[in-house]
Amino acid sequence: MKRRKNANFLEGRDSTAQLVGDEGFRHCPNYVVHFRRLPHREVGIPPFWELHVQSSENAYTVNVGIPADELDFVIQRLPEPSPEKEGVVFVRARDEVVLPEDIRRLCGETLFPFLIYKVVSAPPGSPFKNGQRYNDADLTRPIMATEADKVANAKRKQTLLDGFAEEIEDNCSPPSRF
Repeated sequence: MKRRKNANFLEGRDSTAQLVGDEGFRHCPNYVVHFRRLPHREVGIPPFWELHVQSSENAYTVNVGIPADELDFVIQRLPEPSPEKEGVVFVRARDEVVLPEDIRRLCGETLFPFLIYKVVSAPPGSPFKNGQRYNDADLTRPIMATEADKVANAKRKQTLLDGFAEEIEDNCSPPSRF
């Protein structure tokens, strides 16, 4: 049976999570997410949820600390289960990088926040290793700068600095970003 186009059915995923008390489930096209609120709660910290992502063949778990109204959004962005992720437990967290001094001076920001998946536990033989961090959108490549990444970042930074230097020389004053 073919589904009709519906505003509540985004990208082939049913956007209504079934919540009963502190746990529930959500059906996605290729997998099901069972979620439950973890019991420990602290004032000022959003509740932690355990999301068990399961397909007919594979499953993995993600622990995430978010308000209940953001749970649906996080579930929509979960990667599909695969044999590589089988049995792995991730925690989805916010991380920050301290920006280099020259970039900090240009943009006025000291920290750059981003979301990551961190491996809490992985079964033996898994390509995931405990403590590895992965980008929120891609669990195929760990977050660690390779030599090529460092060279590319240095080139991008130098291009940015050269552009600002030219702008300052042309206008004889600092650009409006300062």
